[in-house]
Amino acid sequence: MNKRKIILDVDTGTDDAIALMAAILSDAFEIVGVTTVAGNLPLPQTTANTLRVVSLLAPHIPVIRGCAQPLVRDLDPRRKFCDNEETVVDETGHRIAFHVEEFASLPPTTLQPSGQNAVCWLVETIKNSPEKITLILVGPQTNFATALRADESIVTNIEQIVIMGGGFDERNSSSSAEFNFFMDPEAAQIVLNCGADITLIPLDATHHAVLSMEDVQEMRSWNTVVGNFVADITEERIKAYNTFQPLFKPDSASMHDALCVLYLLNPAVITKSELFRVDVVTGGGVCDGQSIIDARPTAKKRKNCLVCLRTDDELFSRMLLDLLRRANF
Repeated sequence: MNKRKIILDVDTGTDDAIALMAAILSDAFEIVGVTTVAGNLPLPQTTANTLRVVSLLAPHIPVIRGCAQPLVRDLDPRRKFCDNEETVVDETGHRIAFHVEEFASLPPTTLQPSGQNAVCWLVETIKNSPEKITLILVGPQTNFATALRADESIVTNIEQIVIMGGGFDERNSSSSAEFNFFMDPEAAQIVLNCGADITLIPLDATHHAVLSMEDVQEMRSWNTVVGNFVADITEERIKAYNTFQPLFKPDSASMHDALCVLYLLNPAVITKSELFRVDVVTGGGVCDGQSIIDARPTAKKRKNCLVCLRTDDELFSRMLLDLLRRANF
């Protein structure tokens, strides 16, 4: 069976790291490359974290450094990144980014990113691929939006785009917006309207893509590098969620980005989805970055996204643990 060719675009980030691990450990994908973008952390940290994860499991996969800033920086001064000494918090005080030191339990690496910028690499790689490529975008969509501006014809060689972003009834970085869309709403609007086959996985679905303390205990029982690493960061995330944003399941934490990977492996992990028109507010102000999901039956604009709204949480955790268990060292 031919493997699906994928490119992951990440702002690693603990849940990005878990998504990367799941994709690498699956036997269904050929990972063409991993591009990094600023988001959860500044670009040097997201790239360094990505290199550590890739080096541990698949050092042959190229890591390509991308954009360090959103397309439009100055519309809203709240669009800021943290540095190594502090974390970004949302309006409730919930941590939405994690120190680079949280990756210290992974072995150090001498792996270096490609010398090419991710935007140029995306254009060349997608255009020249003999097979169509699937994109998994789990950070701000700056890299791919810029690539589209450089050469919009690349969309013809894309099989599917899966995006973690937005929210229908849920949001986190402001009263109206989810983090990835909030950090670069102009990029999100460009990507959503590029004409590709797009699946959007918003917070409504990812808040049910959880690991629990029971899962932490199981991962610790494996006594592996991957198991202990994911157990550590899951326990840290659970503490944050319990304090600032308790979820439907006590002592659990969302693993947002991993849901995009698992959806491609088994779409049954999503139990409710519908085709909608989705746009992103780019005008600044209180609604900046808000995803406008038009669920009206009379909506006139072209429906551009399959929006995932509910997740089978038990299937999610079972699939994810089964993948992570494969790293038996």
